[in-house]
Amino acid sequence: MPVLLIDRNLKDLSLAANTVNSVGFTAIELRDSYESAQSWLEGRLEADPPLPHVIVLDLDLGLDSGLDLLRFWYFTPALAKTHVIVWTDLPEENRKICELFNVHFYIPKWEGAAALRKALQMLRPNSAPYPKSY
Repeated sequence: MPVLLIDRNLKDLSLAANTVNSVGFTAIELRDSYESAQSWLEGRLEADPPLPHVIVLDLDLGLDSGLDLLRFWYFTPALAKTHVIVWTDLPEENRKICELFNVHFYIPKWEGAAALRKALQMLRPNSAPYPKSY
């Protein structure tokens, strides 16, 4: 089951990829823009390969907004089983928006890779049920 990482900051993208890998997910797809991520997801939806099990999304995608991708995920029924972790440096008021979209975890990047790792461990297939973290 792939994990889709979306972040425009290459250092954060690398840190997230290493964290995802350390939890045991081996299929990792990296994207640095909204267009690239949405295009990849649309291709998966059309071709019917496995959809991502988890999306790790930074809301700050430069000129684009991660909220656009969050909206795409939320309104695409085929992605309903895909978990979303928002991992971002953007201000805390974005947490409330993410709650409205039923994001599984909202993690400020300042909490570090350990917080991301913990959320990913809870979302691994066959793990115990997880509480939503806001």
